[in-house]
Amino acid sequence: MVFTELKKSLNSGERFSVYLIEGTDAYFRSLAVETLKNALVSEPSLNVSTFDGENLNQGDALTSLSAFPILSERRMTIIKEYYPKADALKSGIGEFIVSPNEQSVLVIVNEGNSEPLKKFKSVCVVSCGAADSALIVRWIKATATASDVKISDALAETVAEYCRYDMTRIKGETEKLIAYVGGGEITEEAVNLLVSRDAEYKIYEMTDFIAKRKFDLAVKVVFDMLDKGETPARIISAVYNYFRRLLFVAISDKPNAETAALLGIKEYAVKKTKEQAAAFKIRALKNAVDRLGDSDYFVKSGKADADELMWINLFKIMTE
Repeated sequence: MVFTELKKSLNSGERFSVYLIEGTDAYFRSLAVETLKNALVSEPSLNVSTFDGENLNQGDALTSLSAFPILSERRMTIIKEYYPKADALKSGIGEFIVSPNEQSVLVIVNEGNSEPLKKFKSVCVVSCGAADSALIVRWIKATATASDVKISDALAETVAEYCRYDMTRIKGETEKLIAYVGGGEITEEAVNLLVSRDAEYKIYEMTDFIAKRKFDLAVKVVFDMLDKGETPARIISAVYNYFRRLLFVAISDKPNAETAALLGIKEYAVKKTKEQAAAFKIRALKNAVDRLGDSDYFVKSGKADADELMWINLFKIMTE
């Protein structure tokens, strides 16, 4: 099931002895764990034990799984980043997965994929991959409404874009906006004043202005980055990596989800990147990547001036 279905499943009375929470969004993974704690365990301080999967002591984990709950119907054992091979599951933790006891629930929390764990019928997989734009907008609006604050769909989308759809950042920035307005409505001025635009968003913004032939605004973004402490060398490196992504997306025929996994970005970011890439000729993207790659090497090896190469590359991208 996807993360948004977990609470509904629990409210309906559905219960599993093993939950595999996996996906790239750290915020949703954390929220899924808290949802399970609230629904399944009383007195978490007494009935929840957490282990590191990379250095897992099977004996300690099994002791936790076999312990009796205190003032609670069940106790919970959490293992983070646990990627066992199929053979390793023939004993130890695998024995509990095959024959779980009613007093314990095992929660495995992984950023990546673990196919061996999914082969057990007792395991409920909760997918916490990147949320789509519509879900994030609904989340921002619902969070604001809970504090008697209003925000429009457009501004909620802007907050998500500024944070590059990272839910951990979105949560923090939304809470900051709510505290700032203290009731009433979040305005565009408040969003522009308070929500930090990370370097990746600024590169995205600059590229978008170039694609739309708004070169004066693209240059303004670069000056803003320099004013905020970014160096020409870092800007060259960031633009190089971003245009490599544009080129990859432009020539790839893979589905958005697969492309996102390969690039290590959110699926919705792939959609936006494809829209940007379509504004450039593939040859122009290839030329930009080649020049930027050479410039990145020359700057890092001390063979050229970073500021000069930064502007030369940007103007060539604008005029090609």
